[in-house]
Amino acid sequence: MDQKIRTIITQDAEVDDQNSLRHFLFYANEVELQGIVQTSSKFHWQGVPCAVKPKNIREDDFGSSEGSGPYDAPYRWPGTDWMMQVIDDYEKDYPQLVKHAEGYPTPEYLRSITKIGNIGYEGEMEAPSEGSELIRAHILDDDERPLYLQVWGGTNTIARALMDIENEFGESPEWPALHEKITQKVIITACGEQDPAYRQYVAESWPGIPFIKTLQMRSYAYPWFVMPEGESKDTLRADFMKKEILEGRSALTAGYCTWMDGHEYEGEGPAGQFGANPNIVNEWFGAKMGFKPEKYDFLSEGDSPTYICLFPWGFRTLENFAWGGMAGRYRPIEDQFNSKGEKLNLWDVALDHYTDRAGKTSEVESMWPYVADVQRDFAARVGWVDAATFAEGEHAPRLTIAEGLDHAVKAGEALTLHAQATSPDETEVKVTARIYPEASAPWAEKAQVLQEGEEFTVSIPKEAAPGDTLHVVFKAQAGGHYRLTYYQQAILRVQ
Repeated sequence: MDQKIRTIITQDAEVDDQNSLRHFLFYANEVELQGIVQTSSKFHWQGVPCAVKPKNIREDDFGSSEGSGPYDAPYRWPGTDWMMQVIDDYEKDYPQLVKHAEGYPTPEYLRSITKIGNIGYEGEMEAPSEGSELIRAHILDDDERPLYLQVWGGTNTIARALMDIENEFGESPEWPALHEKITQKVIITACGEQDPAYRQYVAESWPGIPFIKTLQMRSYAYPWFVMPEGESKDTLRADFMKKEILEGRSALTAGYCTWMDGHEYEGEGPAGQFGANPNIVNEWFGAKMGFKPEKYDFLSEGDSPTYICLFPWGFRTLENFAWGGMAGRYRPIEDQFNSKGEKLNLWDVALDHYTDRAGKTSEVESMWPYVADVQRDFAARVGWVDAATFAEGEHAPRLTIAEGLDHAVKAGEALTLHAQATSPDETEVKVTARIYPEASAPWAEKAQVLQEGEEFTVSIPKEAAPGDTLHVVFKAQAGGHYRLTYYQQAILRVQ
């Protein structure tokens, strides 16, 4: 069995971060979670007495910070108790979840790894914190696995951990080797740049650390209303959210926030009270575009792509973020450098094609085609809390390609692959396959996949040149209420 991905969550406690943590905990068995750390961001902080906000702050992925509050007082601050409240809710669901899958961490373990990081103000990294020390310890540990650091708020607590490592070892003879080891070990998946810490410190001292901006904001955050009609949008609307996510016995989803559901958020003014402000539908930014949410519509989980890309859906995202997956596909940014002229290892969202319900095809954020799969899988796990036994729940199918996932091919030839799908629920599973042109060579749209039962024949066009690749995505979809899915991604390399 493959080793689990290990990861640490950092977050700024915004309402969508709180939703993301509740969602994540249904999947806490799929990874090795090593920390939950509260940090600050340009949107939320505790305040530090006598701290002075700089007049000029670099514009980031979310615009200028000039409209936010002073540094010496709380700004949209929700406190820190909410994290333990979420874990208390997890503890109520835990006895049911473990009936359906192995590997869920105990509530006691989650409490032990939940820490307060650098929360003073936007980009604050004045001193080590419990959170930065936890991150520092895992960066320096002897575990050879990559360490995925999720950023749902600011990068400052991660930056403080890295700075403390540099301060301790930077003048030592082993520093070049240690610096390279850490650069190869740490991978940051971030909901953009929400404070100056990445540019001011990480990019300057650690330019080679991958920083993947998982900003699928229109697909899985507040602006989802702008996206094309189809199954993905259906699963974000109130009907699905209420019936499949909010109803039932789950304590975790009882605290999950949706539009106008009555939830009131500590520390927020009227503009941030999406659940309790009766006028919010006329006051939020989407109202200017004519979007009027319904009660219980999906609100936001803008940070969740930072971890959705880590879960074992069958895609090969973690081999190369340019290959795509359930949290979308990413592209390296080639024109970003630090002040020393060193190229930054920055990645941003790539676009994929999506055909809407009316048959119109357009380029959209590359997560959008998979949002329906994500939501239905989430709903099935919420349903585990209501299922008295394993047999009463629904579980994702499994899919294997008999010949493997990597193949050498030649231009003009055909390759036959056999897909074998099973369901732990013993339901019927349908397997399909498609070419993934956006992840492949330019001639990919001319390639064909023909299916006959479990046999799939892929035809390689004559234009294919040595070194080109063709990605073929296989999808297993089970019967049942949730129509759960699992994928496999075969990569054909032209010789």
